[in-house]
Amino acid sequence: MDLFPFPEKRDKQEEMVEIAEEVMENGENLVTHAPTGLGKTAGSITPALEERLRNDQKVFFLTPRNSQHQIALETVKKINDRHDENLITVDLIGKDHICEADASTRAGQGPDCPRHSETLQNHQLTQKARQKLNSLKHQNLTAEEVKRKCREVCPYQILLHMTKEADLIIGDYFHVFHPGVRDIVLEKAETQLEDSIIIVDEAHNLPSRTRSLFSATISTPLLNRCITEAERFGFYPEQENLEQFRKEIERMSRKELSQEDYEAEISKDDLIGMVDSFHSFEEMIIDMDAIADEAEEEQEQSHCRRLEEALDRWKGKDQGFVRCIKRDRGDIKIQYSCLDPQVSTKTPLNASHSSLLMSGTLTPPTMYVDLLGLEENLTRTKEFGSPFPAENKRELVIPTLTTKYEERDDSMMQKYAWYLAKSLEEVPGNAAAFFPSYSLLKQVRDKLRDKTDRRIFAEEQRMDKNGKQELLDDFEKEADNGNGLLMGVAAGSFGEGIDYPGDMLKAAFVIGLPLQTPDLETKALIDFLDDRFGKGWDYGYSYPAMNRAIQAAGRCIRSKEDKGVIVYMDKRYSWSNYRKVMPPDTQLEETRAPWQEIGEFFKPT
Repeated sequence: MDLFPFPEKRDKQEEMVEIAEEVMENGENLVTHAPTGLGKTAGSITPALEERLRNDQKVFFLTPRNSQHQIALETVKKINDRHDENLITVDLIGKDHICEADASTRAGQGPDCPRHSETLQNHQLTQKARQKLNSLKHQNLTAEEVKRKCREVCPYQILLHMTKEADLIIGDYFHVFHPGVRDIVLEKAETQLEDSIIIVDEAHNLPSRTRSLFSATISTPLLNRCITEAERFGFYPEQENLEQFRKEIERMSRKELSQEDYEAEISKDDLIGMVDSFHSFEEMIIDMDAIADEAEEEQEQSHCRRLEEALDRWKGKDQGFVRCIKRDRGDIKIQYSCLDPQVSTKTPLNASHSSLLMSGTLTPPTMYVDLLGLEENLTRTKEFGSPFPAENKRELVIPTLTTKYEERDDSMMQKYAWYLAKSLEEVPGNAAAFFPSYSLLKQVRDKLRDKTDRRIFAEEQRMDKNGKQELLDDFEKEADNGNGLLMGVAAGSFGEGIDYPGDMLKAAFVIGLPLQTPDLETKALIDFLDDRFGKGWDYGYSYPAMNRAIQAAGRCIRSKEDKGVIVYMDKRYSWSNYRKVMPPDTQLEETRAPWQEIGEFFKPT
């Protein structure tokens, strides 16, 4: 059986398909570094669906990127067209993103959503909903397209019920790695982990994303929303307790935090004892549940439900978690942070029939085998080289620059601005510069303005999703002029989640090493991973930073036709302990005058 959607396989793609076929046939796991352009979506979905047709497994394709949902759907459509199949795909997204109730309804300020009762009665689909599902299930639509076609019924419930007949379910990580959500999805799909194949795209994000699923935050803004919700539904004694809760958290912050210290570690009993001092911790959980039950009769989501879940989670174990109170721009936050992704990943990945984890920056793959708790005797690793012509890319590292804390002074920032300006003179088109933090971005930007005539498009720290899209749209308009410089943080959406095709980017400059802020959570993570693997500094600090840098650097080479320069502006990239994390086909050249190599690279032949 061959379901490949195209006439021919690419060179490295053929090898990936062969390995994936073996892994899925044998019920094993594969962790693979598969660079952009290799064709990993078709290379993973095709063998998975072939295995599905042979042995009736359900296939899950999990990705944090909306654009990949569309690519996965198109892949199945091409398979159906080319091989005269009738494979069904369901595109699941979070309820927040597809719920047709307006913002006021979700905030607890509007009427009940009229579509819910039109869709479900006694937890069963109505006749109207069943007819809608049958009319849509073979169309392989995106979630947004389903949303537009569901004018009278709930699109979220329609999608959820479509999973029963689906061959491929496209979703986010939480659809499989959050135990509660997974149980719902598996129940609706009428399957179990043992009969599932799990494909994880952009898998370098999986450890941090799954840790967040088991973490919890109680903040003063959340308490404010809970107070409003309690008042709206007539829970006046509970409202008073919530107001007292807010006062006690503010009092705790004054006690634990000074002007200089914005965070402090606290214990489980610190919070429980604080609530017990004016009410009862267990009663508070019960109260929040009661308010949430009432609120959810009229709105999709309840803020008190979030607080109830956070309080309940706070009672959890200490091993593998850290608890702290912190001040964040005037807000007070109490956090219970998970340090161990295996809490979320170990069971589904090992219990599934087979799993395939892939990313363009999954290096070293053995780290992910460790972090995610995959069984070594049932797991293979593979690093593929880039499928793009090597002569289309130049990778430089500047040994005279660094953002190391002890060397990060004003003269170094001046040096960065000067190197950047002089290098940009030789780039015949748009460029991007990625920074470890907004603070460093601002410092270099301010010093760069009078050194270049480039039009600067700079990401701002408080920029929301719409603001970022507007900035990107403006930058794209500048593409024809070839005089734009996009400045963003390496760990942000401009550094990872966005493609810049064709001539939009000719060069990517990675300023410094995007290390995580060494806060309490980061330090606790390093200690935890050191105890478990003896590699805390690597797994919890330096390797993730390198992955962020490599992601940002790869923005300018997205197809075999693209030609671009990558400049790593920090001496640490040439150090062996960082260099070994880079993809195996990386060709780094040290230079103190990058503008010369850039000019030579782009010189017409």
